[in-house]
Amino acid sequence: MNKIFLSAVAVLATLCLVQGAETQQQPEVGKPAPDFSLTTGEGSQVSLKDYRGKWIVLYFYPK
Repeated sequence: MNKIFLSAVAVLATLCLVQGAETQQQPEVGKPAPDFSLTTGEGSQVSLKDYRGKWIVLYFYPK
């Protein structure tokens, strides 16, 4: 009985992990970037669509 229960839990855990591991599609080179929003250091929201048609550089650094 205990082995059946552990086997069922293992199968369910595996199914949950496989379901949650769906990969996101990567953007294609030359295509427009998907829109996203970020919070600035001052707390205001900035969206990529606000800079449409302009060159931007994203710089991520540890806080």
